[in-house]
Amino acid sequence: MAATATREAVVTGADEQPRLRNQIPSLLTGVDELSPLRKQLPFLLFFVVAAAMSSAIATLTVSDWTALAAGAVLTAAATGLAAVATKPELARFAIIVPCLDFLAAGALRHGTGESHSIYASIVLLPVLWFAAMQGRRHVAYAAAGATVAIMVPFALGSSIDANPNELFRGLFSTMIFVLGALVVNELAQRARRRLHTAREQAAAATAELSRAAQIQRFLLPKNAAPLPGYQTAGACIPSAAVGGDFFDWYLIEEGLGFTLGDVMGKGAGAGMIAATTRAVIRSARNSGDPATALTLTQDCLATDLSQAGTFATLFHARLRASDGRILFADAGHGLTLVVRAAGTWERLASDNFPVGLLPDTRWESLQTRLGPGDMIVSFSDGVLDLYDGTLAAVDEIGRLAVCAGSAEELVDAVRRRAQGTSNPDDVTILAVRRDDQSGMNPHAGATR
Repeated sequence: MAATATREAVVTGADEQPRLRNQIPSLLTGVDELSPLRKQLPFLLFFVVAAAMSSAIATLTVSDWTALAAGAVLTAAATGLAAVATKPELARFAIIVPCLDFLAAGALRHGTGESHSIYASIVLLPVLWFAAMQGRRHVAYAAAGATVAIMVPFALGSSIDANPNELFRGLFSTMIFVLGALVVNELAQRARRRLHTAREQAAAATAELSRAAQIQRFLLPKNAAPLPGYQTAGACIPSAAVGGDFFDWYLIEEGLGFTLGDVMGKGAGAGMIAATTRAVIRSARNSGDPATALTLTQDCLATDLSQAGTFATLFHARLRASDGRILFADAGHGLTLVVRAAGTWERLASDNFPVGLLPDTRWESLQTRLGPGDMIVSFSDGVLDLYDGTLAAVDEIGRLAVCAGSAEELVDAVRRRAQGTSNPDDVTILAVRRDDQSGMNPHAGATR
């Protein structure tokens, strides 16, 4: 009875998108992406401080309480509007806020000494608000607003005769503000262009990762091996969009060849090495000795892997369907169990080096056998991380396998556990089970 293979689970490239976007440096973080209320709060703070200082400090007189009160009312209205404009459907009204600030700044100047006021620089805040907006026209708006702020005292009763230099001082200050607005506007436009380019690059990288993840998904077995009397199941859950783990199975003349590999590292680089390793091992499918496939992989990849500073652990086996004999070679993997129908299990430990670690490494093939109801399970070290991350977790997998009624049931249990956590490493498992005569596991639930 052949069980349907469980489909591998992958993390899509879209999951990378928020992380990539958060890495984009942007000067707009404090401009475009701030709410109107947060932009308004500095003006409110400085206005309150100015009013308090003018009221409490003897040398900072209040020359017109009515004008100062009017400025306070305008500032309060602007702040209230900023709070309301925070809602997306009302955001278009936010441009009114700096306009009110210009009027409030003019009233503050008139109410705190006119030409002797020390608060003229507060006009800079609404100027920057306008200047940071997209489009050169906002520089003109900033210039107009600054001019209005300078002219407000004259509208409230000040005369040029009483303050002969105030008009010239105000116009000179306005020119300085306009120059600053031009600089801010240009920097903001450049920042927007850089942000747009960076987001396009991030989107392209995300699309490439999604495509790489899709291709990697296609390379994994999609269906159970059509081998009568045996069940096959597997799952690969990368910790990133593309992982360095893989599993594979394919029919050979006497039965089934199957492999589980774990490339050191994660991401696209590990995924490329994993895909190449899978292809090289498959190319040796006609060799009866599993160690030959590992040697061929070593010969093909040793130079590349050493330059990349990585290596791969592999478990490669050939199953003879007629009697359950398994010839296997292990390249530093050591995470394979043979689970007996009687409810016990044994670990196929490894004393051999991984592929790509030492150039002259060679491996030998060993033998085990699957009786009716027995199952062989190989998994990556990411499965250990689902428990305590140590080799003690191997026994957890053994108990889980004993309780499972099929290869697919075991793989499903590991997949559910992996999908319920944030995995620091790729999680991969492969199981091949020989059916017993009744098609059931009489010792399900037994412990070692």
